Amino acid sequence: MVKVVAAVIEQDGRILICRRRNKDGSAGKWEFSGGKQELGETEQECLVRELREELCLVVRPGEKIETVRHDYGGFSVEVAFYRAEALCGEMKLMVHADAVWTQKKELCSYDFLEADIGFVRWLAESK
Repeated sequence: MVKVVAAVIEQDGRILICRRRNKDGSAGKWEFSGGKQELGETEQECLVRELREELCLVVRPGEKIETVRHDYGGFSVEVAFYRAEALCGEMKLMVHADAVWTQKKELCSYDFLEADIGFVRWLAESK
């Protein structure tokens, strides 16, 4: 089971989502920025490290929203979704092809990773 932590960053009523590069696994799919949790690392530490590495942002992890498990056939993932606040830094795409700030209600129009789809639907419908 691969453990992954993902950030739901919301500003001015919009949520940040990122698109994978074409050379990556699941090329072109949208996701919430984050990544694999390393041994000995808490979920919150992972979130801070991954957002610094992927987007050059310093974030403060907030509450855990949901944990989702998904089987891709050859491997399984457990994704912990956290609210996060961007504290500082100028966003730079270090590992993604694109990033957008989108309205919650528009989330379902993006082609997300399979593991994220149920969470995305729930988030799009939440108040």
